[in-house]
Amino acid sequence: MIYIDIHTHFMTCPNFARCILNIIAGKETPPKNRWFSIGTHPWNAQENTLPLVQEFAAHTNCVAIGECGLDLRPAILKDNDLKRQEAVFLAQARLAEQYHKPLIIHCVKCFDKMLQFKKNISPAVPWIIHGFAKNIVLAEQLVAAGFYLSFGKVLFQNQAYKKTFKSLPVNRIFFETDDQKTYDIKAIYRQAAALLNMDIQDLQNQISQNFQAVFKNANL
Repeated sequence: MIYIDIHTHFMTCPNFARCILNIIAGKETPPKNRWFSIGTHPWNAQENTLPLVQEFAAHTNCVAIGECGLDLRPAILKDNDLKRQEAVFLAQARLAEQYHKPLIIHCVKCFDKMLQFKKNISPAVPWIIHGFAKNIVLAEQLVAAGFYLSFGKVLFQNQAYKKTFKSLPVNRIFFETDDQKTYDIKAIYRQAAALLNMDIQDLQNQISQNFQAVFKNANL
């Protein structure tokens, strides 16, 4: 079985894994021969990059839209006001619906708004919160609303987040390396399997099933 990394910023994918490379529209060029997602990040919420997202959304190797989302930290809002972030995010949510591809979401200090957006839109495609690192109550709210949650280095770092992870149904989770080099995707799987008291192959099988249910444009 393989290890699936649904969100990475590194061009190289280990030969034991399948990786989705995150592409920032207007700053990076999508690869021609591997899976990628493409989006306009809330740290650079510019509407003029949306045509690029749409252009590459139809590409065979584009398996998701994003990362995109909302970030309400003051340092981010200084250059990316909330109204523009919302407009750019909602435009990408519409593209995800149009191209029938899941949405990979960056969400900081705005989960109530994100839950409301999902309720209002009632999307047909899955929404995935990447790099999830919050409490059990919020995790359960998100899962109940239909979100998937993706985990990475946090599984090694914080007992509270480990507890959150262990409380979730395994059919709603994914794993990612994001932009850190300390833990490769195999290490993240091993840590997750230990926390869940699961055989590593059983976990690989489950994540593969999750992947096939969500990323319908990507064949394992």
